[in-house]
Amino acid sequence: MKTKLIALFCACFILLTAIDTLIPRSEGRVFDNVIRLHILANDNSDIAQKIKLKVRDAILDECGDIFSDSGDIITAEANLSENMARIEEISNRVLLENGADYKATAELGNEDYPTRDYEEFSLPAGNYKSLRIKLGNASGNNWWCILFPPLCTRASSDLSSSGINEKDTEVFTRPKYKFRFKLLEFFGG
Repeated sequence: MKTKLIALFCACFILLTAIDTLIPRSEGRVFDNVIRLHILANDNSDIAQKIKLKVRDAILDECGDIFSDSGDIITAEANLSENMARIEEISNRVLLENGADYKATAELGNEDYPTRDYEEFSLPAGNYKSLRIKLGNASGNNWWCILFPPLCTRASSDLSSSGINEKDTEVFTRPKYKFRFKLLEFFGG
């Protein structure tokens, strides 16, 4: 019985390795051609979480033009850099309007993100260019989306504007398969 389990495990490992070699590797282009928005709430209180979403809405409503006119990542990043003060000002205005006794700071840099599944595509875990908005202590639950290409404001699976060709987008938009080991699930692993 033990020999059969080892053989089964080895066969699964070989199968998964073979499948992995067939997957196109265009993730690197996604990391270099996407700008993400990351908003961190002051804390996890209901009011701080609601304010975080109001900041999000204001930024997306009032700054959507920053990315809608950007045809490529270089232009998008330049537009974002030019508007950092505006974004921080909008965030602080929303905080003030909602009675928050803390301030917002906006930073442009790189951040590590986990894999994120959206309705029609998935972004791999990795290091992305990111607009990070910290509200107060920034110790609460966060919210993120994709600023460029502008997917925060519209549900879209169009990754081609981020420099990913149509063939390579299959890696993100094809049906997702999850491999499971029934034996491990049975034993609670």
